Amino acid sequence: MSSKDIKPMSLKTYNSIVRDFHKTTLFSRKTENELKMKYKDVPTFTMGSIISLLVQRSMKQSYRKSPSISSKYMDLYKELMKENKKADVILSLAESQGISPALFVRSLLQNVSSDSLVVKKYVKDTTLIENKDLAFQVFVAIVNDNQYGPHADIIKQSIGLEYELRLERELRLLNISFSDEKLLRMRGYDKTPDFKLDVPIAIDGFIVNWIESKALFGDEENHMGYLKEQLICYWNRFGPGLVIYWFGYLETLELTSEVNNMFILRTRLPDKEHITQYKLDM
Repeated sequence: MSSKDIKPMSLKTYNSIVRDFHKTTLFSRKTENELKMKYKDVPTFTMGSIISLLVQRSMKQSYRKSPSISSKYMDLYKELMKENKKADVILSLAESQGISPALFVRSLLQNVSSDSLVVKKYVKDTTLIENKDLAFQVFVAIVNDNQYGPHADIIKQSIGLEYELRLERELRLLNISFSDEKLLRMRGYDKTPDFKLDVPIAIDGFIVNWIESKALFGDEENHMGYLKEQLICYWNRFGPGLVIYWFGYLETLELTSEVNNMFILRTRLPDKEHITQYKLDM
């Protein structure tokens, strides 16, 4: 399903997804696939983004780093490895502890090295781990974690860049002149939107001076964070703009005082017939 088909999500549907998510303690691909099967009407990327947000929030509340916890994880790992050497030993332990596989790995590897930089190297390249059984288990855990670890980070960064490039391409096709984030920073701006339009446009009659691309789902919590850290600043500096949540957003966001005043929300750049372009007076 393309972003053209994505509509704001009802609060009822969103709350149902959240309830089902909190019924599980498994933070791996299996949970995501099961939820996608249940909510087939929700676009795949939308569901993936919602789950990503929920996992990260759950981990912020439950994940704790300490030598005692790391030692406990290593004891559990060694005990289970004595019983069997199946590929999913760390995945099973992560599920039993209610933690993401990659975060379980980070804690576990603190028993191998107390140097956090070395642990990061192990996570990025498991062949550096001398114990080959452990190296294999760590590798399986990391590739099965959609939310944490180097593979997940690269995927998220790539998706964000993909949609920025898509937006840039669409703006160029419409002959809409703009300054991107890199150029704005060269001009001395510290907080910048992805695209500052050189000449404002109107979308369905609303004046737009800048566009911010978000390759994720917008719910109330992350939207309020963006509002405080970015969007109000853009409005103060450049005037009203457009925020694109490519994977959809919660319908209740439309009811907030900032929306349709400071900026409008969309799930893509609207079609040409919805855009009014102005010429720069010479």
